Amino acid sequence: MRVIVVGAGLAGLTCAKVLHEGGAEVEVFEAADGVGGRVRTDERDGFLLDRGFQVYFTAYPAARRHLDHDALELRAFDPGAIIHRGRGRTVLSDPLRDPGGLPSTLFSRTATLSDKIRMAALALKCMLPGSAPEAAGETALEDESVLDFLRERGFSREFVESFFRPFYGGILLDRSLAASCRVFMFTFRMMVRGEAVVPARGMGEIPRQLASRLPEGAVRLESPVEGLLREGGRVRGVRGPWGEREADAVVVATGAPEARKLTGEEIPEGAVGEVCLYYETSGVGSGKKILLNAEEKAFINNAVEISAVSERYAPPGRHLLYAITLDGFDLPDGELLRRGVEELSSWYPRVDFRPLGLRRIPYGQFAQPPGVHATLPENRTATPGLFLAGEYTVDSSINGAILSGERAAREVLGR
Repeated sequence: MRVIVVGAGLAGLTCAKVLHEGGAEVEVFEAADGVGGRVRTDERDGFLLDRGFQVYFTAYPAARRHLDHDALELRAFDPGAIIHRGRGRTVLSDPLRDPGGLPSTLFSRTATLSDKIRMAALALKCMLPGSAPEAAGETALEDESVLDFLRERGFSREFVESFFRPFYGGILLDRSLAASCRVFMFTFRMMVRGEAVVPARGMGEIPRQLASRLPEGAVRLESPVEGLLREGGRVRGVRGPWGEREADAVVVATGAPEARKLTGEEIPEGAVGEVCLYYETSGVGSGKKILLNAEEKAFINNAVEISAVSERYAPPGRHLLYAITLDGFDLPDGELLRRGVEELSSWYPRVDFRPLGLRRIPYGQFAQPPGVHATLPENRTATPGLFLAGEYTVDSSINGAILSGERAAREVLGR
């Protein structure tokens, strides 16, 4: 069987890997100059700049089947977070994983005793034996917003505003917490059952590892696909500025907007995004914890001194901080970076912040309001020969993209 995969993101590479392992002849066409899609890492003057602040959860079930964790040299974040409100700060942590954070966690006024008990009960529920969902949409919960879910379970307003809103605002790219509670519970389970990590040399190592499992020359970079070849009601290949190529099946594994345009299929249109600001610092000293902004009118939502998590993100003796804002896409670069320095300096007035650049990511995830997962497209379309592989068929996560690629390949192979 000869199969063409359009797109060398995580979904496309996983699909190609499974197809190759299943005996198919695979060719991957990618418009960009490298693999990974939105999961890429750029190197600038010795600094590693991920395209957005992304983390990987070691408990991701689908990803564990396809990635060699040891080869990625994973570096773990410390549990919990440092919560900033103006010049005040408090530390919340998991005392079982981070005993050193116990005193500050116990006396933190961000979370009440009831909040801490409810968090422990939620974590215990995630640790109980039983079938675990493969993806957020498969979580057995009545779907509602994250905010409603937290309120109904009795979490205090202060805890929701100071912790959940910035922490899950960073995960969901939306501080309103209007996304599906199924996404919340799936990611919460991943954090309880594993660690939040990054590969030592950046998130781009994940797609590079997947690509290394394919035959040499299987991935064609800078080779955009402009249309599908259709004949007799089926898809029989693709075309681009480089010519035409026929195949027994075509898997479209581009981002959602490109897939919609290329296939005409009904694919989710909503999106949420972020702007990632990169700074060299004189050393924040926050360790491996994520920094959260609890201010109501926050500009920076969350940040991390990523070179403390993995020293390879910065040249020896130097420090790199990522900061995320969910607003200001239309502001000039200089204004975004200036406002970032202004807010970060209010947290750490003795630290120097030197802007290295920024990256706008208007399409970070497809929007995931309650009920969306029941409406997502299948991997096999109604058109013979045409398949879809992308997070928008599962959920918006690294695990969702990899699982979608795996499932699309199985559909092609008839397994």
